[in-house]
Amino acid sequence: MKSIPTEALAIGVPIGLLLAAHLKSLPFAYTIRSWFLLRALMKRAKENQMKPDPLFSIISQDHRCYLDDIDYNQHMNNGMYNKILDFSRIHLLYTLFPRVMMEPDQHIFGHSAGVVTLFRKEILPFTKYTVQSRLYTWNDKWVFLQHRFIIKETNEIACFAFSKIVFKKVSGKTVTPKEVLELCGHHFDENVEQRRAYNWETAQHILNLDKIRTDPYSWSNL
Repeated sequence: MKSIPTEALAIGVPIGLLLAAHLKSLPFAYTIRSWFLLRALMKRAKENQMKPDPLFSIISQDHRCYLDDIDYNQHMNNGMYNKILDFSRIHLLYTLFPRVMMEPDQHIFGHSAGVVTLFRKEILPFTKYTVQSRLYTWNDKWVFLQHRFIIKETNEIACFAFSKIVFKKVSGKTVTPKEVLELCGHHFDENVEQRRAYNWETAQHILNLDKIRTDPYSWSNL
């Protein structure tokens, strides 16, 4: 059996290590990860006959901070939090709203309308962390999802986040969250409404950020 030439090892090993440390940045890596996640969620939803999980169920995803996640400060880049939240939103929407997300006859689609992230602690290279997500609250137009990034070794919270979701038909018409929830088989009682109303007191302040669209102060330096 012939041995691998030293020159090949000298070139191949560093390249292999570099690729292994940057797997999430390789071409189509994000798309492939999304596809596998969607495939698993759709299979699960069909096995459950499109029945949703309980309304305020918590879904968890485990991750690790790799070299392609970090910036020059040697911790997870701020932009990576939003990228990771894509997978959490997909997971939660297909878990709570499978009928809307999977049945084409409904002609209803969930769209991300904004994300707010609040950082508390850095995530260092190769650190394992968990992202937990759940439904937070809603009104006549918006649905808010709540997320948190938890460092597994210390159980410390590295980041809190909120995602703002809107459901629309193909025509662009907004579908109220209540319609979507009822269509997916969720039921409302006094406890559900009490929790929704309590959380909305916080969420409505996030909506106040929309006032920046009518900022009266010019961006011109002149």
